[in-house]
Amino acid sequence: MGISIPTQRHPVQILTQTFQFNGDLETVGPAGNFINDPGRTSLTLLDVKMAPLTPGSPLRGLTRSQIIVQRETIILLYFGSEESRSSISRYPRCEPLMIYTPIAVCRGDFYVPAEANFRDFLNVMTAPLLPLVNARIFPFVNLPAPFPLEAELLLIGHEHVLFYHDA
Repeated sequence: MGISIPTQRHPVQILTQTFQFNGDLETVGPAGNFINDPGRTSLTLLDVKMAPLTPGSPLRGLTRSQIIVQRETIILLYFGSEESRSSISRYPRCEPLMIYTPIAVCRGDFYVPAEANFRDFLNVMTAPLLPLVNARIFPFVNLPAPFPLEAELLLIGHEHVLFYHDA
């Protein structure tokens, strides 16, 4: 008789360099811990609607019951529920920053350790997905589906930060 581990579903929107995904993220335990688990390389999405970001792409929107997204490809991740957003751990201090990614500029407050200097932000912050609060998003592309341009909390893929400066 096996042990059944309860899973949760969290409505999310994800942007990668080439796709926009809308669906439910399946997690075990708190969403914040699950998505930044050092041993995790992918995330499972359920009941997914996906569309390419490339204008004129011959691939149109698709729906799938389940897809696996490589975590390293995630540029922006938005949790649709307050409960999910509240599971994201935060440091004690905020720094207002402008972050540039391949698909958007994002402005907001990043939580950083108390002793961190904003110049060392990416060296100090090691989580794969970094929380940005009071976020404003300025996309470089026309998104195929609605995506919040202002968000209480947005996660940004650490590997996709091209450069940043104070806001």
